[in-house]
Amino acid sequence: MISEQKPHPPLDPSALRKLVEASITSTPPPEGFDPLQAPREDLKKFGFPMRPDPKYQPAEHALWQQMFARSLAFEQFAFDILPPVATQIRGFFWESPRRQTSLNWSGAYITPRDGTVFSTIWTKFQVPTPNLPPGARPGEKDLSSTWIGFDGQRRYYMSTLPQFGTAQNIEPNMGVPTRSFFAWWQWWVRGLAGQAIPIKLAAPTIHPGDLIICYMQVAADRAGVSFVITNVSTGRVVQFFQSAPAPNGGLPFKVSGATAEWVMERPAIPPDPTPMPLPDYGTVDFRDCGATAINMKTGATVERTLSGAKLIDMYVVRQNPERTVKISIPKPLDTTEFLTEFQ
Repeated sequence: MISEQKPHPPLDPSALRKLVEASITSTPPPEGFDPLQAPREDLKKFGFPMRPDPKYQPAEHALWQQMFARSLAFEQFAFDILPPVATQIRGFFWESPRRQTSLNWSGAYITPRDGTVFSTIWTKFQVPTPNLPPGARPGEKDLSSTWIGFDGQRRYYMSTLPQFGTAQNIEPNMGVPTRSFFAWWQWWVRGLAGQAIPIKLAAPTIHPGDLIICYMQVAADRAGVSFVITNVSTGRVVQFFQSAPAPNGGLPFKVSGATAEWVMERPAIPPDPTPMPLPDYGTVDFRDCGATAINMKTGATVERTLSGAKLIDMYVVRQNPERTVKISIPKPLDTTEFLTEFQ
């Protein structure tokens, strides 16, 4: 749920729903299904990602054991179309080799090395409780989203950004500021207005304080992504595979895997490209962060941590006097954990 200065045509929800449904593979597995032991063909049949090798991807495999613990229950995949948000690869300014600033993002990202591209990304976090920020105006919307994604740091022709996480918003309801929480995903594509729509997951239900695991895996042909979200607190899991969007019926886009990112964001609502006010979300602790990169020529994989990650501070421009103020700052904790903090 990111922002761009480009108007969107009227949304046709029924047409978009058909498009999304045609691109999705997700079936509730039979009772007793164990992704840790199931054959690859069954994983593919039910829309699961491929199982990581415990020898070569130990951290990713350890996450699988938590994400698909036998005590958890699989829920039916279902979705709702949300109103469009304005979308773009975020704008940023270089400040130092390790820290940048952005109007809409706060978090961390890494780039691959040695001729590899990213194939998976994962994290755990607790859903924050949003509160009205200082100086909030009556009736305003204060929006935030917490997510992981691929390729959001590169501006190139027909850029794409698959992203996945939770939203924590405050919106007026009958004049009363009201919180809302939900899981969502989006496969944003530069230049395609139909891909500017965040998709709300009907399940799992999201509550403030819930411990969430988010996981994304790129298909072997780079033209699809497997998504898994586990609400550890409620014991519910949703898994699905989405084929990459195709421009004008042509060949589908492919995930470049040029960056992997963990982000707290404030989206925009068209036609205004300005990001919405960020609620006071307190802190979000991104834990057990990791990504796997693959050499597409040899098939060799390597796990990556936050070591060497670039950090992104979110800022706003205040008036009277005009000045730049940082409103969300990431703080590294170790090679697999950092937090973002509302300022």
